[in-house]
Amino acid sequence: MLSQRSLEAFHATIITGSVSGAADMLNVSQPAVSRLIRDLEQALQIDLFLRMGGKVVPTPEARELALEVERAFIGLTTIERAAMEIRRGRRAAISVAAMPALSQTILPDVLIALRRKMPTVQIELMAMQTQDVIRQVASRQCQIGFTSPTRQQFEVDLLQKFDLPYRCILPAGHELAEKDVIEISDLDGRDFVSFNASTATGQMLDRIFAGRQKPPVVTVRSHLSPVISALVARGMGAGIVDPFTAQEFARTGGVSRPVTLKEQFSCAVVRPLGQKLTSEIEILLSSFEEQIEAALAAG
Repeated sequence: MLSQRSLEAFHATIITGSVSGAADMLNVSQPAVSRLIRDLEQALQIDLFLRMGGKVVPTPEARELALEVERAFIGLTTIERAAMEIRRGRRAAISVAAMPALSQTILPDVLIALRRKMPTVQIELMAMQTQDVIRQVASRQCQIGFTSPTRQQFEVDLLQKFDLPYRCILPAGHELAEKDVIEISDLDGRDFVSFNASTATGQMLDRIFAGRQKPPVVTVRSHLSPVISALVARGMGAGIVDPFTAQEFARTGGVSRPVTLKEQFSCAVVRPLGQKLTSEIEILLSSFEEQIEAALAAG
């Protein structure tokens, strides 16, 4: 059976890089740390560290194990923090996971609106990739998630799904900025900042461009819409992004135009399977809908 104390010694040694550092961190002696690690190695039947000249070097197996142990300790830390906040009467009410396209654009405004209605609510907003959002919500580490729709089955409930028009963003002074609407043909042969093929938007754009005789010249790719926005602003080419990123881009002096694409940007709101929505989450969702309507109205 694994010992919690042995895992703590292993975790501390990985973090500090030495037995002495782990001993200081745990407030125990170095021999005690060494003994706990030996006990763990015997229990697992895995060599976790190489002893080299008084130093310990994690084995490849130890590094793999460290990832799982880190997840467990993050969970324990979350519980400890929650207990402390409950004791102080300041329990954080909402933990939100969101993909970057939303966490860095529309969601800050949503959270501001929530705080106006509920000034004492505490909020944790974590930006991460789509699959990580789903996992975080499925494991109940977060109460609500804003992400891209996925066909895979997870322990989450789909609350809402929105399909919104993409926008074309251009650096200030770009010759296409004079047009009210950008056609895909307008981008033929021009420099273009695209999404990685690992993203839904990147795959969609690649399909469209593959059918053109003179497709856009992709200068840079990224999986993050804020990065694409920054590259476009610096003259690396045009880009096609979600309407929220485009709205932020226009606020900073860039150009945002409608683009003739039948495909749309999709986002979804998910919660842990079967979990009841709190009043705070309901207000947050209402504010999210209001911000989407405002963004669409702004064009």
